[in-house]
Amino acid sequence: VGAASLADILGFAPGGPSIKADEQKVPKKFKVYYDLLVSLRDHVYEELDLHTRETLKKSNKEDSGDIASYSQHMADEGTDNFDRDFALSLVSSEQEALAEIEDAIKRIYNGTYGICEITGEPIATERLMAVPFTKHSLEGQKQLEKNKRFTVQRGGVYSTGIEDSTQFIANDDAD
Repeated sequence: VGAASLADILGFAPGGPSIKADEQKVPKKFKVYYDLLVSLRDHVYEELDLHTRETLKKSNKEDSGDIASYSQHMADEGTDNFDRDFALSLVSSEQEALAEIEDAIKRIYNGTYGICEITGEPIATERLMAVPFTKHSLEGQKQLEKNKRFTVQRGGVYSTGIEDSTQFIANDDAD
């Protein structure tokens, strides 16, 4: 029984994309976006594979007990820890990007690509070209960000848990 790699633990399959390229199912109007998404997905997979391998190399070197891999100074050890955390953060971000890209490809296949999930309106071509995996139109994104900002205020420092913090904040603004 072999040991699990970091790629296995993080759910990354270095064998390739989880959605097979089936261009016959892609509507002609979405072909440009599909090609863009597949190209982007392949690029992110390569980056993820590279960062995963680098993180594994560093981890394996440390696990081997190689005395040369240990920092001689506390500041060096802190830098090593920061570098490892940064690499793992990159891997995590790349996994999230892959999930968004894969989801966009699925939306192409099921016919919901290019429709805002919030407003139900078509997403502008320019926006899809700039961010091909977007789920929201510009208006939908504005609504989403406004709601997130409102949600953050609700859990703010001024909330006592007894009264509605939204009302408390609204009363604060009225002064």
